[in-house]
Amino acid sequence: MTHKRPSEEQIAARAYQLYVESDCEPGHDIDNWLQAEYELMQLPVRELANLPQPEPRTGRRARASVVELVHAAIF
Repeated sequence: MTHKRPSEEQIAARAYQLYVESDCEPGHDIDNWLQAEYELMQLPVRELANLPQPEPRTGRRARASVVELVHAAIF
């Protein structure tokens, strides 16, 4: 699964939601935009976090999977 960068329309829509959630407080346009962009870029990590954690591997060459690393970072 490839994840595309969010479109300007998606970022603008989320930034507007953040603006409304803050009771339409002016002066935070850039903050809202950057927060919206950050949240939308994190979606793949959130999707990974929702996957069931695989059984741990054993042995000399055992390495953590991406899902294990995301679970360790989030939970």
